[in-house]
Amino acid sequence: MSLALSRGPASVERPSCTVQEVQGRSGFAGLRDEWDALLARGPVDQPFTRHAYLAAWLDAFAPDARLRVLVARGPSGRAAAMAPLIEERRAGVVTLGSPSNDHSSRCGWALGEDPEAGVGALWAHLRDRMRWDVLVLRDVVRDEPTSALVEEHARADRHLTGRWESLRTPYLTLGEQPREELVSSKFLANLRRRMRRLGELGAVSYRRVDGGTEAVDTFLDAFFALEAAGWKGERGTAIAKDPALVAFYRGVAHAAAREGWLALRALELDGKPIAMHFGLRHRGIYSLPKPAYDEAHGNLSPGQLLFREVLAECEARRLSQLDFLGPDMPWKRDWEPSFRIHDWLYVYRPGLAGTALHAVKHRLRPLAKEVMAWWRR
Repeated sequence: MSLALSRGPASVERPSCTVQEVQGRSGFAGLRDEWDALLARGPVDQPFTRHAYLAAWLDAFAPDARLRVLVARGPSGRAAAMAPLIEERRAGVVTLGSPSNDHSSRCGWALGEDPEAGVGALWAHLRDRMRWDVLVLRDVVRDEPTSALVEEHARADRHLTGRWESLRTPYLTLGEQPREELVSSKFLANLRRRMRRLGELGAVSYRRVDGGTEAVDTFLDAFFALEAAGWKGERGTAIAKDPALVAFYRGVAHAAAREGWLALRALELDGKPIAMHFGLRHRGIYSLPKPAYDEAHGNLSPGQLLFREVLAECEARRLSQLDFLGPDMPWKRDWEPSFRIHDWLYVYRPGLAGTALHAVKHRLRPLAKEVMAWWRR
């Protein structure tokens, strides 16, 4: 079902970059230093696009996947952009996808100081020199360069595209004024009352772990146990129930500790954690991939009490943002957040197969849902 490569002219001017293809895990490993240096020069340097984060994801979820990394280089040979892609073949359809799933938080390409030139070069290579039917980038931020520029280049070259909104992730902008001045006074009063009630039960403390192998592993053991003790454990969706998830979060934690962007946080009662954060702090942003709390103390909102402590720390450190990650939830809305839209971005080859796949994914399925919704009224 794979189609012949399209080589039609594009309306977007192509940059003077050359692109090499690096295949396999050993090739990817050799790009580590160059990868992170490239991110540091670019517009979107986040934990989720760093080499160590992607390596932990690949180790845990796709150790045997066919990894193809595109590296665009300028005339001097310095990297301008890099794109990690996993190739899959099913029923004759070749899909190139981002290394991402429910636990990746978000995805994006490694881009330098000229994202347009870098993405343009990578796209030209994808268009002219690689065989694929569908390109799928999962959980890209809608208005960030990877998402916007890939779609722009694809449409300019008459490739069909489609988006499915996946997440509206809440985040807090910090620094303009204390966040507690922006939230409900009733909400804050409830938190203060619950903290007093918690203090009546024992000694309350706030613990931070940013590094040290033994300290990190001890914290992670407690975190996995706390999460598994609640409804996630009962439903079998807790991290501790899946060896791949345990491997991923341990891998990320140890890499982040080595590189200085780990931020594990806990609220403890008499030395026992009742709320915990698997957090990351990088380039002035605190990100929260995973929280957990003791449901036995749910009436005291330990998760919100911990979040208030983390927020105070972030403001004291003069961080610029606190990113909740994940979907919109009522407890996050209590903090009056802004929202960042994420999409699954699809790009289809021109031709019969691409047109058919696009129609099924973005026209027939949505239409079927509308018809069923109408029928149930």
